[in-house]
Amino acid sequence: MAVKRFKLLICLVIAMSSINHLSGQIINIEQKRIITDTVGFAGILGLSEKASRYSESFFAFNSNGHIQFKSHRHLILAFINYALVNVSGSEFNRNGFSHLRYNYELNDLVRLEAFTQLQLNALLNIKNRNLNGFGIRLKLSQYENAKFYFGLAYMYEREALEQEKNLNIDNRMSSYFTFTLTPQENVKLSNTSYVQPLFNNFSDFRFSNDLVLSFQITKNLSFVTNFHFLYDAKPPVGIPTNNYEVTNGLSFAF
Repeated sequence: MAVKRFKLLICLVIAMSSINHLSGQIINIEQKRIITDTVGFAGILGLSEKASRYSESFFAFNSNGHIQFKSHRHLILAFINYALVNVSGSEFNRNGFSHLRYNYELNDLVRLEAFTQLQLNALLNIKNRNLNGFGIRLKLSQYENAKFYFGLAYMYEREALEQEKNLNIDNRMSSYFTFTLTPQENVKLSNTSYVQPLFNNFSDFRFSNDLVLSFQITKNLSFVTNFHFLYDAKPPVGIPTNNYEVTNGLSFAF
């Protein structure tokens, strides 16, 4: 099987509007898909850094990789992300995840999904979190410049928190709605919303939303604005229920 193309993406963050807390309870896999109709391999490697000073100083160095393989009915996605985060001159904290996902296309509108994920986030007191799940993904539109998708899945979650001895085991529903609009060839707007409640207690849920606006400056260079919001009804002790992040940056692909 011939390798079609690999892309190297380097993201340079040039401004940050506001940071409330380092987000990352819900990993937005939809924003990480490589949208292509080409059969074969595609990939992205990325490096980025963030620095800010408001009520406290914040610095993060982030590296990530993504590879996917697509055939007639099969799609395999693999992601890995690792970051070192420093807040107010303290020791660097680790933050990262790995994600593997398989899609099987039943027809042009319906796909089956299965996934597994490992995650850690010291700033959110997550020592380690393991997710395993399966579900369905629906294509809601057939337009080239307007793509809409809905997904619904069962998710088994094992979570160990910092400074807690007990292992939390939960069964969650995970649903998402995502769309990408391309009003002009050089402008792209995308939004993804996740809701993840416990099956036995719907009041214990997580909600996240990612809104991304991208302007293509040249063939390889784009300006990107991203707003991320996270709400956790019952977060770990010491973590706020609301977290948000606004970033502006440049992306360069070659």
